[in-house]
Amino acid sequence: MEPFENLLLFIGLLGTILILEVVRLRAGSSSIKGKMRNAKKAPWDLQEFLSLNPSNPRRNDIYRFNEESVRSHAHRYVGRFDGAILHWEEVPILDMIIENKFPVSFLPEKVKGEDIFQAGLYALALVDTGVSCSNANLVIIYCLQDAAKKCLHGNSPKKCWDCRDGKIFSKKFDQRKIMKDLAKLNAVWYKKRNPRANPSEENCRPCPFSKNGKCNYSAI
Repeated sequence: MEPFENLLLFIGLLGTILILEVVRLRAGSSSIKGKMRNAKKAPWDLQEFLSLNPSNPRRNDIYRFNEESVRSHAHRYVGRFDGAILHWEEVPILDMIIENKFPVSFLPEKVKGEDIFQAGLYALALVDTGVSCSNANLVIIYCLQDAAKKCLHGNSPKKCWDCRDGKIFSKKFDQRKIMKDLAKLNAVWYKKRNPRANPSEENCRPCPFSKNGKCNYSAI
């Protein structure tokens, strides 16, 4: 009977691990949605907020900023994020960057690498301005265009974090990885290095060096 009992114990252990992992992921998702839901619309623009004395914003308050431009002088790029949630402690703290994506026909099963990279660039630009981003999350919200249009034109009271029509993905901001990926792109754009071929349907669709879904550099 020992082998059978050991098998039951093993199955029980695996089940416990899976349950704990599901609870952890749901808790993380709930925490992110909770912050999105509870964040106040900032009464300042982003630059005003970053220049505030720490005693001005209340420490327990988190603020939402929409459609703000950021610039990285160190890495030579500018961008405009869809949304960001920040709060103040001794320094301004980034809780999350939020990017909205509107696919035409289907919602992805997993977050796209280029979308995480884009959100990561915004966080990296905020690092340049003195914002602490060590615990920031990169949040990508996917919603089909037709659903988004109905929501917009119907003046729906639903918010993205409470809506079941879309999908929300979150990933911890990894500054080192974003900088590594950016360095590869800079080598192409600024140092005129030919891109290395990595052709696939997923990679070629958004790639500026592709044509008709085929990699121009596949023979390199």
